Amino acid sequence: MLCSVTALLGLDTRLKTARLLCVTDARVRSKDLAGFVNGLCGGGVDIVQLADPSLSTKDALAALATLRKAAAPRQAIVSVWSDADLAGEFLADMLVLPDDGVSAARARRRIHEYALIGRSCHSRADIDAALADPGIDVLIVTADLSSVEYAAAKAPQGDPASKPWFAAGGITVDYLDLLIKAGCRRVVVGRALTKAKDPQAKASEFSTAMKAAWDADPAMEKVVFAAFGRRPRAAGAEASGTEHPEAPDAGDGFGSLSNPFARAKSTPPPADGPTIDDPISN
Repeated sequence: MLCSVTALLGLDTRLKTARLLCVTDARVRSKDLAGFVNGLCGGGVDIVQLADPSLSTKDALAALATLRKAAAPRQAIVSVWSDADLAGEFLADMLVLPDDGVSAARARRRIHEYALIGRSCHSRADIDAALADPGIDVLIVTADLSSVEYAAAKAPQGDPASKPWFAAGGITVDYLDLLIKAGCRRVVVGRALTKAKDPQAKASEFSTAMKAAWDADPAMEKVVFAAFGRRPRAAGAEASGTEHPEAPDAGDGFGSLSNPFARAKSTPPPADGPTIDDPISN
């Protein structure tokens, strides 16, 4: 008798297949953080980032715990903006550094071994530096078309060898088409989701549009297959979704779902790889 099992995917795989990142504060006024994040993830958000400098460390840790619990069922990545000490104490999946923040090497000493590190980039020089830095796993690029086109030329998102990058900054659904034509395949959204009357429905709009962009770009299939350590199937070959019960789990079994570093005695398998200034204004 076969049972349905959801494989836990590694952080690197989840990052490379991510299309939508939402930046949020702790929603202290509305007191609906858990429901908000549940809705986001249900609508297709792949990464949820906490950015709320008004919080005490205690309150930030509590907010992150809420994010993790809400994100866990869909394996969404939990990210921290700027604060390496907070990311380290919480054992966050990802830390995003501002363009003028500490070096990735220094931040790495404060966070857990397999956490992902991103860098906010506001200029071509920032993009070049982040691409050249072996400690940076993902870039957050300002969403003006010139910067997006430059990032797309330097790190084509259809090339599995390129570092993934997200466009960020005031992005709305109406602006997606221009970004996609410029080479963007991943976006960061702030206010368009945090201020939405129906965050889940709005997240679904963004997610659907980005998925359509991936589906329309044959090169993105290579990215997905590479993220899972596979090669694209040849024409007429068996579909990748065909199940073989005897085959080993494709996932590496490591993720933030149960915060394994808090109790693991053995070293968890690596997830090579990990995310913005005034990020809530995006």
